Amino acid sequence: MSAEDIETISDLFYAETGEKYSESSIRSLPVPEWEGSILLVDEQQSIRGVLWTTILANFTCRVVAFVISKELQNMGFGSCGWKLIVENASRHGLNLIQLEVKADNHRAIEFYKTRGLEIIQTLEGYYSTGLGYMMRGALNP
Repeated sequence: MSAEDIETISDLFYAETGEKYSESSIRSLPVPEWEGSILLVDEQQSIRGVLWTTILANFTCRVVAFVISKELQNMGFGSCGWKLIVENASRHGLNLIQLEVKADNHRAIEFYKTRGLEIIQTLEGYYSTGLGYMMRGALNP
């Protein structure tokens, strides 16, 4: 990924979550190249959303990053991306999905709950701007 792409992703995270990530922190995310990670791009090939995942050893798909620009939210892109990730993870024999989310991101938490995830742990100090939760649930393709 180019430095410009990384900056776009960093800006997207800051705008939507209030969390600021440096180029090195984004580049160090554990995101393998596989069909379980996707970018949402517009007609000009500008990055408008990120859904990156990785595989954990216990048959779990971990969402490493999931953000969509505000103007594209509530248009079905998140649901479509989620469906693709679940289908691809299931094809790889994974049966659980796990992620971390800011505790004050009520819309995201509801999105995940409607897809069968539950809060399994409170994460103090995980986010620089507040409390977080770890959520986990069964993959339902």
